Amino acid sequence: MGAAEAGLLRRGQARTALRRRASGPGAADSDRWRALRGSAATGRPASVATLLTALRASAATGGDEDRDTALAELLHAPPELWLDLDRAARDPSARPGPGPAAPAATLVTPRAGARGHPSPTARDGELLRLLLDSFDRDGRRRQDAVEHLARAGGPIAAVALALRADDWVPAVRDRAVAALLAHVAPDEAAAAVRVLARLERRGRAGEALAAYRTVLAEPERRRTVRRLAAEPDPYARRFGMALALELGEYVRGDLARAALHDHDQVCRELCAQALLELDPDQAGRLMWARSAGVRELAVAALPDDVPAARLVAPLADRSRTVRAQARWKLYRRGEPPVEVYRRQLRRCGRTTHPRLVAGLAAGLGECGDAADLPMLAVLAEDPSWAPVIRRAAVRALGRLAAGPPPRPRRPRETPDARGQGPGPDVARVLRAAVGDPAAGVAREALDALAATGTADPATLRAALERPESPVWRAALRATQALDRLDRLELLLRAACDARPQVAERARARVHTWLREPNGDDAPPQERVRTGHVRTEHVRTQEVERLLRRAPLAQADRDAVTRALRGRR
Repeated sequence: MGAAEAGLLRRGQARTALRRRASGPGAADSDRWRALRGSAATGRPASVATLLTALRASAATGGDEDRDTALAELLHAPPELWLDLDRAARDPSARPGPGPAAPAATLVTPRAGARGHPSPTARDGELLRLLLDSFDRDGRRRQDAVEHLARAGGPIAAVALALRADDWVPAVRDRAVAALLAHVAPDEAAAAVRVLARLERRGRAGEALAAYRTVLAEPERRRTVRRLAAEPDPYARRFGMALALELGEYVRGDLARAALHDHDQVCRELCAQALLELDPDQAGRLMWARSAGVRELAVAALPDDVPAARLVAPLADRSRTVRAQARWKLYRRGEPPVEVYRRQLRRCGRTTHPRLVAGLAAGLGECGDAADLPMLAVLAEDPSWAPVIRRAAVRALGRLAAGPPPRPRRPRETPDARGQGPGPDVARVLRAAVGDPAAGVAREALDALAATGTADPATLRAALERPESPVWRAALRATQALDRLDRLELLLRAACDARPQVAERARARVHTWLREPNGDDAPPQERVRTGHVRTEHVRTQEVERLLRRAPLAQADRDAVTRALRGRR
């Protein structure tokens, strides 16, 4: 056999050994811990308790390889799982009973002459045991675990110390914070900040995060700060990004790139704010960002004397907050933005970009008045306009027709008629829009009918028969604008629907109907009906017929029957 053949044989044997090793007990343990971690990451208390029991058993009787595998899987656990483990370890119902995984087996052994204080032997100083001790209900054990973790290194120790930075015992908490300030390596800081940022709103942990931020702001910690600013975890990334911006770690090109393309909304806004403070002329570039928050900051950074023509794009922005910021620019210098909207809409034609026309219609609905109803009605009724334009026009019509919120009324008082007045019949336009082939237009029309109090049973009945989910959901919501008997009739009719989703939601609304007060059982205001006006007796008979067909729970059926008898 030649040297070449011997080398190939050795390499083949090595690959075979590696395959056997990869499929050996170590791989099985890794899969087991990965499954336990994935199940506990759902947050279910039983799954968290199962993982905690397995960790205690591994610390008590497991080998070194098993404990290392468990710690390696914990490193990939979401921060919320660490909080759940810390909480479950002190739950009396989750404490294991006697046996190989009993609590005494996972706790360090007290040394002679010092009651309750574990001895720092090599076996007792194992990282998994110290981690479990830091979760213990006994404050002395937690404090001693913190003492040992302070001398340990790595992200596991940093996470354990971060959890104890929110401890309710001041001695444990202060020692954990002091020890955590020495764990500032990039991997340790990333692991600690993921937990501390989620505990920031708690009064005890907020001070720890502020102290940690002060330590990381030192010049020799810039590498750690850059690591935090690139973390995939959103909490750690926002913390690192804000600290990096404070320390001046970014140049203008990096700021513009992050403001336009970063995947996190908070980081985009942080970079945009910093860029605009350095160079306000970048506002024009940021006005075309994908993020609405960045566009809003860019509009706010424009000079006060910016020409109105330059504000047309933000005035017609798809985001309501950007439109409001652009209008505020005009209000501050005494120019009414409604005139800009009217002028620009009159210039729009079929070749104008639909998004621009839709944004102008939406903005006109936010600052216009009744004089703008005819223009919006034309956009809503003409099918030659794009669906996005008709949808925006219908929503603006409903907003202007609804006006301010109605004043509170007494139970027997007739409600104010809304949606009617000079100009076009808004209710008629909205009812016609319910039959629009675009589901978004029909949904907005139903919401507008409910807001203006002009919904009628015939229109809602037709909307409930449409197959689009947004339409029939909006129709069920709009039943709140009807009187109690009409609403019950529509809901019972929907409860008999062949579609399970429609029937289930209708039955839930019938249950809600039963809990409502009966203060509006008096004859309602005049309503437009497609057929003839039915008497109260005929309406009640129709509801009773639907009640016999509707698959309601017996308790709800009996309650509806009693309510109908009370009306007679």
